[in-house]
Amino acid sequence: MQKMVLKEVLTVLDAIAPFEAAEDWDATGIMVGDPRQEIRVIMVALEPDSVSIEQARRAGADLLITHHPLVFHSLRRIDLSESVPGRIERLIKEGISLVSMHTNLDTASGGVADELAKRLVLKEVKGVGALRMGTLSAPQPLRSWITTLPFPTMRIVDAGTEVRVVGLCPGSGMDAWRQAFDLGCDTFVTGDVGYHDAIDARERGMNVVDPGHFSTEEIIVEPFAARLREELHGIEILTHTGGDVFQFMTQLKEMKD
Repeated sequence: MQKMVLKEVLTVLDAIAPFEAAEDWDATGIMVGDPRQEIRVIMVALEPDSVSIEQARRAGADLLITHHPLVFHSLRRIDLSESVPGRIERLIKEGISLVSMHTNLDTASGGVADELAKRLVLKEVKGVGALRMGTLSAPQPLRSWITTLPFPTMRIVDAGTEVRVVGLCPGSGMDAWRQAFDLGCDTFVTGDVGYHDAIDARERGMNVVDPGHFSTEEIIVEPFAARLREELHGIEILTHTGGDVFQFMTQLKEMKD
C-alpha cells in the first residue's frame, strides 16, 4: 500500500477545493494532526463527532476528513470532560489526524453546492459563491416537484408559485434567499430555515424547501471520496455516512370518547 505524508495530502485537497476560498469566519485545513504524519488510510465523513472518530479508529484510518470543522472558535481551556477537547484528546490518542473541508468545498467545482444541484436535477446551473440556481425541464406545482426529490423528510413553504427556477445553498443557507429571489428564482432549497425568514419568503411569493442541514450536505461524502480515489492512488479511501442528529416523529393523538 502506498503512503504519503499529511502535508502531501493537503496539497491534493487544496487543488480540489482551495483552502483560501473558505469564508473568513470558517475553520478549514488541519484541525488536529502533524503535517509529517504518514497516511495510508483515509476516512471521509460529514461530521467530526464521536461516532465518526470511532469508525475511523475501527477502520485503522490515519486521517479523518470531514466537511464540518471540529473547532470553530478559540478554546479558552482544554477541559477533557467537554465535548470538543474530549474529541481532540481521542484523535491524538488514536493517532488520527483531522482535516476540515468546509466552505471551500461548498463552493468548489463538483463540491457540495454542485452536488445538491445535481440531486435536484437542475438544468443550466449557474453559481455565485455557494449559491446555485438552475431550471426545471418543465414547470411544476411545488407539491408535485417535491415528490421527485431524494430526501426522506422536508419542510416546505408553499407560496402558491409554480416551480420554474430553483435556487439552493447547502447547509444553513437561508440568508441567501433574497439574492436568489433577485436573480429570478421562485423556489429556494436549503436547511435550517427560520420561521421569520420563511414568512418573508412566502410574502414575496417564493417557495422554500428545507430538507434539513444534514440532508443537503451528507450527499457530498461519497462523491468526494470517489474524487480522492482518483487523485490519491494507493491510499485506501473509506466513507462513513452516519445519520442525522435529528429524529422526526409524527405526533399521535388518542381518540377520546
